[in-house]
Amino acid sequence: MINLVKLTVWIVVTAGVASADLQPRLGGAAVYDTDSNITWLTNGSLAASNAFGTPGIAANGMMSWNTAQNWIASMNLTKYLGFSTWRLPVTDASCNGSFGCTGSEMGSLFYLDLGGQGSMSITAAHNSNYSLFSNLQGGTYWSGISDPAHGEAWTFSFGTGAQVQNFVNLAFLAWPVLTGDVGASSVLPQFAFGGGWYSALYFTNGGANPASFPVNFVANAGVPLNVPAIGGSSTTVSLPTGGTAIVEAPNSGLLNEGYVSMALPPGVEAYGVFRQSVSGVPDQEAVVPLSSAFSTNTTIVWDETNFTTAVAIVNPSAVATTVAITVRDASGSMLGTSSVALPANNKMAVALRSLPGLAGMVGKRGSADFTVTTGTVAVLGLRFNGAAFTSIPATQK
Repeated sequence: MINLVKLTVWIVVTAGVASADLQPRLGGAAVYDTDSNITWLTNGSLAASNAFGTPGIAANGMMSWNTAQNWIASMNLTKYLGFSTWRLPVTDASCNGSFGCTGSEMGSLFYLDLGGQGSMSITAAHNSNYSLFSNLQGGTYWSGISDPAHGEAWTFSFGTGAQVQNFVNLAFLAWPVLTGDVGASSVLPQFAFGGGWYSALYFTNGGANPASFPVNFVANAGVPLNVPAIGGSSTTVSLPTGGTAIVEAPNSGLLNEGYVSMALPPGVEAYGVFRQSVSGVPDQEAVVPLSSAFSTNTTIVWDETNFTTAVAIVNPSAVATTVAITVRDASGSMLGTSSVALPANNKMAVALRSLPGLAGMVGKRGSADFTVTTGTVAVLGLRFNGAAFTSIPATQK
């Protein structure tokens, strides 16, 4: 057993290796670490402001190791930021009670990514990557690795750069991570079932390895969308190499609408299918593409000569945003502008011409730009001609 952070020799460890590339994700709510292949929350003390209903968390966000496990479980139940696979960082237990433990996820972040130095707080010694984070405390954080035989768990101190074991009943901070890069996240901006609508998602795995990943369904108001056909608001798709899968929401009951969020592993491709059933006419179907969850600008080309253009606009980020819409005619001249305010993770579906300032597009052809300066935006366009409809390809930046 290792005593409670009683290290008598302070070894200064400098980050002699070039820092890894930390890439912003989820509208700035997270960063992807290219070296460790994990995604960190940018808020280093989320529990201080959001306990997710978990008892036993102090006002400063500190908690016991068991409480930290319960807190992570509550995060996953609420699908925080759209994910249900949050966990505590992993520790390399072979680096026992010392500095420079870059084989551990928190050690790698401290030394390699943030330029921390042994025996110094990260708040005092760091590189420019430090500015990507907020509320990063110079204190001790729990890892997800425990030693039940001794009633201890591994911890990492961002105040000293030291990695040691501590008793699980002590109070420290907790910092959730996601395995892999959520930058691969995709959105199907419209998903409807019931009231005459059927929706489905098709997946195929062209990668070299089997793949398993969550698919989350979100209502227009940003809360989980219950899909009775899958028994909840989330399902896990598992694909063997070369395999395919389908997730369906039948036309049953009243109309339910929302969107779909997912992080597709490398090699996995997907698309959606919408089907509308109207009495007296044949069913109408359209194949619809997925959108990136990390775009700040989307352009579609519309035709309102004899058709109606509908759009589903999603803010998949963790911050509220206002979507600025600029509509131009075929010559590039501006026809009108409008805006849509969307809280975090919210969606709006609307006929484009019905938005304030855009009535001038009726009877014309042209393009529409959807732009945000905070957060991200995903847009799906649908062209209707009576009961018939088709999707409109979008260009994202």
